[in-house]
Amino acid sequence: MKKELHPNDRNLHLGLTGILYLIVIVGGLFSELGVRGALFLPENLFQTMENIQGNQSLLKLGVASDMVMFLADIGLAWFFLILFQQNFPRLSYLAAFFRLVQAGIIGINLIHLLQIPALFQFFPETKDAQWIAQQIGYLIESHRMGYLLSGIPFGMSCILLGYMMYQSGWFSRLLGAMVLIAGFSYLIDSFTNILFPEYSPKSEILVMAIAVITELSLCIYLIIKGIKKY
Repeated sequence: MKKELHPNDRNLHLGLTGILYLIVIVGGLFSELGVRGALFLPENLFQTMENIQGNQSLLKLGVASDMVMFLADIGLAWFFLILFQQNFPRLSYLAAFFRLVQAGIIGINLIHLLQIPALFQFFPETKDAQWIAQQIGYLIESHRMGYLLSGIPFGMSCILLGYMMYQSGWFSRLLGAMVLIAGFSYLIDSFTNILFPEYSPKSEILVMAIAVITELSLCIYLIIKGIKKY
């Protein structure tokens, strides 16, 4: 039988988990808003092509930031497993598995973005700018759909994690409930985009209203618990 974590050790693990969560949040926001939000204009593929062509280093920096987020997510899977395996020896492994699947999809999905600079490299003198712009649009949309697919295993991981948080007896029950609900919002958003894309704006609002607030609250809670003294 595994020895239960001492409160001080648990707080240390919670604090490290909070730091990794902060890395995920900062890395994700930078990649999505600072890079893709600045370069990608879905309504104007030609402008998107020119933005990327003149800022390929920024695009690659965004991919590198996503890779850091990917590595931090693996760390999160490990620390959450350590924190909850004593109380939930089976569910904790399943939650970690789903999170690792999500991280793997995100990591592999980045190849779509790295293929964009390759277009400029292999077709440096092409006169068919429309073809290149269409290929860029296809790669951007492929990346977006891959990101949405990663939300399915991530949602499942959040549902399991939220349940363990709620039932553990030592974690915030309120946050546990919030994480569980956020997991369902990720599932709803991903399946809505896949099956009913015309309703995707509404599901995105749901994610912004529930999941984003939950992720930030969880990160703050974990960091505060990590610096709390017994």
